[in-house]
Amino acid sequence: MLDPRLHPVPPYSALIFDCDGTLVDSAAANEKAWQQALADHGVDLTPEWYQARTGLSADALLTALETETGEPLDRQAVRAAALDAFAWLVDTVLPHAPVAAIARANHGRVPMAVASGGARVSVEASLRTTGLHPLFAAIVTKDDVQHGKPAPDIYLLAAQRLGVRPAECVAYEDTDEGVAAALTAGMRVIDVRPALPRPQAGLIG
Repeated sequence: MLDPRLHPVPPYSALIFDCDGTLVDSAAANEKAWQQALADHGVDLTPEWYQARTGLSADALLTALETETGEPLDRQAVRAAALDAFAWLVDTVLPHAPVAAIARANHGRVPMAVASGGARVSVEASLRTTGLHPLFAAIVTKDDVQHGKPAPDIYLLAAQRLGVRPAECVAYEDTDEGVAAALTAGMRVIDVRPALPRPQAGLIG
């Protein structure tokens, strides 16, 4: 049975989903990937520190670490190491069943897209691992835009690629930054957090 809290209310012409924390539960894989990548650069990332910073992009997470430690990081190297570590952990990623059920129920009825602040390689790997990839006509990530969430760019581009006006889209999100991005794009938003066990953190990429 579909969770009524997640039902899109007509009229709508398209559905657009965030990935990490919304469509998929990648929290454990993301945390382990960051821990491994940062350990190689002499940084001990504790679960308590990491889990308190839900919704942060990779750049924001690294900025917070640099501010706290007072030491600069080789961001390109750390992100590359995190992506590599995530690739080995992606098989542990699972779909968030209530949200995935909404996507499956609407597949073939309206066009759907993914709009993620993560890196394309990790987003597509997560969607393939969970079997959700074929549901979506477009996948937009931070690699496709100049400004990530909370800027609206990712959502605007997703609507454009679906050929639908933003006002006709319903977006699914799990972070304040993502909700702000979709609202600024002119979309209605369903916050999935009340229907899921916990928020996500620290996007890879």
